[in-house]
Amino acid sequence: MSHSLKKMTLTGLILMIFTSVFGFANSPSAFYLMGYSATPFYIVSALFFFIPFALMMAEMGSAYRKEEGGIYSWMNNSVGPRYAFIGTFMWFSSYVVWMVSTAAKVWVPFSTFLFGADKTQVWSLAGLSSTQVVGILAVCWMVVVTLVASKGINKIARITAVGGISVMCLNLVLLLVSIAILCLNGGHFAQEVNFVSSPNPGYQSGLAMLSFVVFAIFAYGGIEAVGGLVDKTENPEKNFAKGIIFAAIVISIGYSLAIFLWGVSTNWQQVLSNNTTNLGNITYVLMKSLGVTLGNAMDLAPETSATLGIWFARITGLSMFLAYTGAFFTLIYSPLKAIIQGTPKAL
Repeated sequence: MSHSLKKMTLTGLILMIFTSVFGFANSPSAFYLMGYSATPFYIVSALFFFIPFALMMAEMGSAYRKEEGGIYSWMNNSVGPRYAFIGTFMWFSSYVVWMVSTAAKVWVPFSTFLFGADKTQVWSLAGLSSTQVVGILAVCWMVVVTLVASKGINKIARITAVGGISVMCLNLVLLLVSIAILCLNGGHFAQEVNFVSSPNPGYQSGLAMLSFVVFAIFAYGGIEAVGGLVDKTENPEKNFAKGIIFAAIVISIGYSLAIFLWGVSTNWQQVLSNNTTNLGNITYVLMKSLGVTLGNAMDLAPETSATLGIWFARITGLSMFLAYTGAFFTLIYSPLKAIIQGTPKAL
């Protein structure tokens, strides 16, 4: 019985993949940079990168379901232990860089949840500047993540489940509220549907639009992190491949659908063309706009609509904080597990 408790269920695996791969902030960022014209790039990236890569992960995971080393074990059987170690270590190092750079950004959604807006720029403590305070909080965050991750997969699975559920709930809110706005507004979109050109002046040229491919591919990154958890999954010969394929299809559809839905409540020129909107706060700007537009569609008072928008931003802040939490625990545990348990002692 104790052995079965250490195994992740199919649902737990799917939620962990959602937490690691599906960044809710990616679709708002895509809409901000490219508008509806981001959708074809996401579809092409899914068809020619993400889904084939997910299928490879599923196949390798099923073939090496008893291996504890994850990606290291896969590479070891292909290119040998030396290059397998180098590749796995570089993979782990890239996530360390990501975690260090993101540890400070985690406090932006937390601040939005508490205050309804990003107040990290005005935080101060004992004479320290806001940058120093956020830096100290980032260090404390990394210490807490490391301590909890050292407790093993059981603790991590519970946390990533919460993060995955929060991300799914955010997308459900976006879907249901957008449908409600469409119905209340007689099927009218706030943003004109155009899949060819971007409303962003900085992304009008062909070269600039082509550079967006990198952004779209990066949005699908992270599924390789669960490769090292095959041996921690119940019935890995069935559930691992099934979980990866199901999550890959849903994520591919989810990104494109989310980009499309943002245009229901937000007009790019009216809401996003000002100087205060950037990639750091775009998610909360769009969610606030979603709440305000819903209030206006329901003929609520302007003050009530504004309050509704603030609460949408707050809920998003909490959900994003939980999603970041789940992603951190997965990305700090899985690569390190592959190195420690997969690498021979001689290396």
